[in-house]
Amino acid sequence: MKKIYTCIDIASDTIRILVSEYYKGKLNTLAVSAVKSKGVEGGVITDSDLLLERLKIAISDINSRINVPIKKAIITIPSIGAEYNLVHGNVPIVNEDGMVTLSDISRVQNAVINDIAPNMELVDLTPIDFTIYDNGSEIETIRDPKNKICDRLAIRAMVTTIPKSNVISYVKVVEASGIEVVDLVLDSVANFEEIKEDEFDEDVMALVNLGKDTTSVSMFNKGVVTNSSVIDKGTGIINKDISYVYYISNKQARKALETFGIAHPKYANKNETYEVKDLNDKLVKINQFEFSEIINKRLTELLNVAKNEFKVLTNKQIRYIMVIGGITDIPGINFVVEDVFGSKAKVYSMNTLGIRKSRFITSSGAIKHFINKLRFLKKEYSMFSSDDTDNLVHNKARIGRSDSVFGRFFSYFFDN
Repeated sequence: MKKIYTCIDIASDTIRILVSEYYKGKLNTLAVSAVKSKGVEGGVITDSDLLLERLKIAISDINSRINVPIKKAIITIPSIGAEYNLVHGNVPIVNEDGMVTLSDISRVQNAVINDIAPNMELVDLTPIDFTIYDNGSEIETIRDPKNKICDRLAIRAMVTTIPKSNVISYVKVVEASGIEVVDLVLDSVANFEEIKEDEFDEDVMALVNLGKDTTSVSMFNKGVVTNSSVIDKGTGIINKDISYVYYISNKQARKALETFGIAHPKYANKNETYEVKDLNDKLVKINQFEFSEIINKRLTELLNVAKNEFKVLTNKQIRYIMVIGGITDIPGINFVVEDVFGSKAKVYSMNTLGIRKSRFITSSGAIKHFINKLRFLKKEYSMFSSDDTDNLVHNKARIGRSDSVFGRFFSYFFDN
């Protein structure tokens, strides 16, 4: 069976859809679509009808690219209002063999998600470890307890919840477009899944995501998200500054930033210029060095705000810092990041075949997170039927709870 997955990532700036095939341990991009988003501000849906209209355009585009309609998808959820709780639970092993099965793992996970507040929605349960007991004595603490012999199984896990209203608004829009929501993935968790390196599982890491309207900061301890915050300020302020200084439209400012911007004046050319007509139809010549000073000032400001947030989110020493976001495609940004955070910080470079742009980090990471769930459960699953996959146009680069969306996925895969 071909294993093909779709992710819909709705952000304030862009709606992104990624369709990938998982083959021999690697993701191969089949198609991507990126459509200007409307009806979302700061990660909150402000006009569901307008957003639905834009989402349908993105879906139509991706369908035409792969020659079959997408019917199911993972969707990403912003970290706004996220709460993280370390939980513990245990259950007896009741089968005759005394062997831990997937059913036992399901029961012990269900045992720790019963106390969620009515206004919150479960979006992630990350097992940290399991402990097996026999006759009241602790035998072993492990990451995967399947097939172990014991009489009691305990779990230590991180439970992540989001205000129910935030989750429902996204799910309703996606399902109104005709797409079945298969799973929810928190954007910070998806981002970590994409950028993680082996050493991140050993210490504390900070992840800074520079979005258009917001800047999010997430903390991970040994690969598990422990806290996050969303700052109501993003890279859109750079476009506003450019627009004001040169008296050009926001659209022109964005284009100038993407095609001519340098993040650090040290690497800008004082003799290079970019020509554009201002709002009075007057020709304006933008000097690259002066232009980079505007960009650098705002970027430095944003990164320092994120840096101050570190102290709020954790009292532990941060070993690694990773910075992501669409703005990171601009040359020279790695030097700005180092100026603010020091040598322990890096800018993540997307290097997946077919999606080398940073704006697809969240989509790709969400699919990888979903695949990891399946792998742990030893399940085979695809979002496309065998008939659908026969008609796919392949990219040339390709060689809980019953009322919750999380519960749909959780129950389906454990019970089938």
